[in-house]
Amino acid sequence: MKINSITWLKELQNSQLYLGGLAVALAVLHLILSWKVVSDIDRAIVSVLFWAAILSLLWRKRDKLNLDSDIFSSFLGSIILVLMLVKSLNLFWFESSFLKIIPLFLSLSLGLLASGFRGLKQYWREFILVLLLCLPDLYLESKINENFPVSLLTAQNASFLLWYLGFDVVRNGVKLILPNGAVEVFHPCTGTASMILLLKLTIVFLLVFPTKKLPKILLVLASLGIGFFSGVIRVGIMALVVSNEQAFAYWHGHQGASIFSTISIVLFGLVCQYLLQQNSRNNAKAREVEQL
Repeated sequence: MKINSITWLKELQNSQLYLGGLAVALAVLHLILSWKVVSDIDRAIVSVLFWAAILSLLWRKRDKLNLDSDIFSSFLGSIILVLMLVKSLNLFWFESSFLKIIPLFLSLSLGLLASGFRGLKQYWREFILVLLLCLPDLYLESKINENFPVSLLTAQNASFLLWYLGFDVVRNGVKLILPNGAVEVFHPCTGTASMILLLKLTIVFLLVFPTKKLPKILLVLASLGIGFFSGVIRVGIMALVVSNEQAFAYWHGHQGASIFSTISIVLFGLVCQYLLQQNSRNNAKAREVEQL
């Protein structure tokens, strides 16, 4: 039995097909668990993008990977993998925090099975993406709003936007006062969540599609700008409909937030597409110059 187990581990670590299939299966497992426990379309979309980027990076360098694990690493990777699978079968709805860390353990187990401890460094890009996927967004939001006046800046810009559009608005700190009522801007209503999401997607884009310094700076600025101003527009809408309890609850709640996060992702995707087109044109011009 022991000999058979060792033989199985050796065959697994030396087979690109098995390891690739296992990586896809683990990604699908995490996506299914996330949807089953949380049922959040935004989180599902983000998880799909991250796993697609991770698998894409692995596929690109599949022929350059050093798949040479040792027995101890393979055994430890198998133990971690089995424990995660057993836990996944007994996952409850209130254990959504476990979903944040399970990609890290699944990736670690796969890396140990494939290349051992010494070979983990060749997956540093993939591990960066996994760590980003595991970061607690709510904690990051609270820390950002503790150190930066995001609520005040959002209130100021929303007030200016409403005034510019012709509405009678008065701002008192983070409170927007209109003839039909008033709203107070707290950090959950700002675009902090969208900014964090888009910054994560920026790192995904830069790891999958390496670019020059200027496009990197532009992409970071675009992610911050799109995320921030989506929050400004949302606050402005809530201020306008504050007297309508049903409409205010819609835009203040999860559905309204999801609409703006989706719009933010689409706009960010258009910026990424533009940068990719510009990069392709620059590369084509460079090839033409070389041929001349």
